[in-house]
Amino acid sequence: MYTERPIHGGIYQAREDVMAIVHNHSPTVIPFSVTDTPLRPMFHLGAIIGSELPVWDIRDNFQDTNMLVTNMEQGRDLAACLGGRRVSLMRGHGCVIAGQTIREVVMASVYLQVNAGLLLQSLQLGEVKYLSPGEIEMMSDSQMRLTGQERAWEYWANRAGRG
Repeated sequence: MYTERPIHGGIYQAREDVMAIVHNHSPTVIPFSVTDTPLRPMFHLGAIIGSELPVWDIRDNFQDTNMLVTNMEQGRDLAACLGGRRVSLMRGHGCVIAGQTIREVVMASVYLQVNAGLLLQSLQLGEVKYLSPGEIEMMSDSQMRLTGQERAWEYWANRAGRG
């Protein structure tokens, strides 16, 4: 059994709308979980991550730990931080992405990492012009339409040799 299954259990318990969850340790995303620099969408496909990404810190309610979510109390605490959002960062650990389908959470996971990488590069050049709330809403809605998901899924499946 996977040690961190309470991540999934806590979120499924809290969110009736969630049918799929991804938890990962993206090295491109983690820097935003340990600094005061917010990870916000700044390119069109990054809109899928949402406008506000909270950072869950296991130390806030559980003191010093091995940083793994190993019990339901921790899983519920993470789910509370996630709230109704799609993405929450986990301080010094990674992130969790929740959604209605496997395709949705995979798509959000991919573009979360891409957005983080582009944002890291952009911050080196100067002030970043983030997407507006209206742009985020409009792009996120269009990405969640089946055609957008199908095209991305087909592309990734072909790249993986499964097309």
